Amino acid sequence: MYIIIAGCGTVGSGLASKLSREGHDIAVIDNDESSFRRLDDDFQGLRVVGVPIDQDILKKAGIDQADALAAVTPDDNMNIMVSQVAKDICGISRVVARIYDPAREDIFHQFGLETICPTNLSVETLASILTGKHFESTCTIGSNTFSFRIEDVDPSLVGSQIMDIRPQDDRFIFGIIKGGNFTFAHPYAVVEKDSKLVIAGRMD
Repeated sequence: MYIIIAGCGTVGSGLASKLSREGHDIAVIDNDESSFRRLDDDFQGLRVVGVPIDQDILKKAGIDQADALAAVTPDDNMNIMVSQVAKDICGISRVVARIYDPAREDIFHQFGLETICPTNLSVETLASILTGKHFESTCTIGSNTFSFRIEDVDPSLVGSQIMDIRPQDDRFIFGIIKGGNFTFAHPYAVVEKDSKLVIAGRMD
């Protein structure tokens, strides 16, 4: 895939380096050329200096051939504008934006944009640890919001196959965590002792 990443901070550089190592063609845009120092030494992608909402800069980054774009600059307003330009003007269907202000998440969703909000993720994780409740996170894909939570396996379920377990509230088992490793839940997979279940469900 050809992927453009707007913003070369800690997240942007880490994402660009990871995707590049996996064999994807990557272009990174940042208005501060020194930010590119965060990239892996062997990063083979394109580095473009400029403001990512500038269509000339986007063209220089190869927006015409891009399959996806991630807007991860430190500015929420910049991220929403970059996402809109990529989706509505340049016709990129796979666009995701990182936002800091949870109150703005609805604005992104009104434009049909997918978002990641580290503020919400941190709050949910910390609250679950402090209160001893199950960790639960949400993810918006298109106009639908999905929730994911991690639960310890009930001892009575050890030895059962995934297809025989029926979570409540129309949820389903998305995956299994064993020894810190995640695997997708195959219907015939057997639940083992000391494993955890990732339970998913659509919220709307």
